[in-house]
Amino acid sequence: MEQELIARAKSGNSNAFDELIKMHQEKVFRLAYRMLDNRDDALDVVQETFSRAYRSLKSFRGESSFKSWVTRIATNLCISRYRRKRIFIDIEEMLGLGKTPHWDMEIDADVHRKALSKAMTTLTSRERAVFVLRMEEELTIEQTAQMLKIAGGTVKALLHRANEKMKKELRKLLPNEEF
Repeated sequence: MEQELIARAKSGNSNAFDELIKMHQEKVFRLAYRMLDNRDDALDVVQETFSRAYRSLKSFRGESSFKSWVTRIATNLCISRYRRKRIFIDIEEMLGLGKTPHWDMEIDADVHRKALSKAMTTLTSRERAVFVLRMEEELTIEQTAQMLKIAGGTVKALLHRANEKMKKELRKLLPNEEF
């Protein structure tokens, strides 16, 4: 069905493209909101993502899924916006209550939210993108690498640095906790 919608949209059928938007806009919004922690910014990214996708649709070759393609566009827009604004991410939303990052820290979102948000500010935009894509979107190393158009080893290095920076900052902010 999606391939048919893409073909129809490529031939100028705006209703088909509207259907593609309906299929993917919620996921794009969630990703943008988690990366930017601002509803208005996330909505702007969603709008710009689909605007760019529409303008570039004829060049979409289908080597990846439409979902991956628009997610990549949204991720790149979020990174650009984050670099410009240095917006804090909402850790409670990103990690969710009761989730445990792989560095074995139990998250009590109500108590640690500010510390976690502060720790996230130590990450570069690329570290943050890798962290969000791996932790929240649960993409594999390979999927994350494809999404960001970087090598798998770079994803691993960025994720390792992000985790180390987070732990270091959290140790300072929450000295009575174990990480």
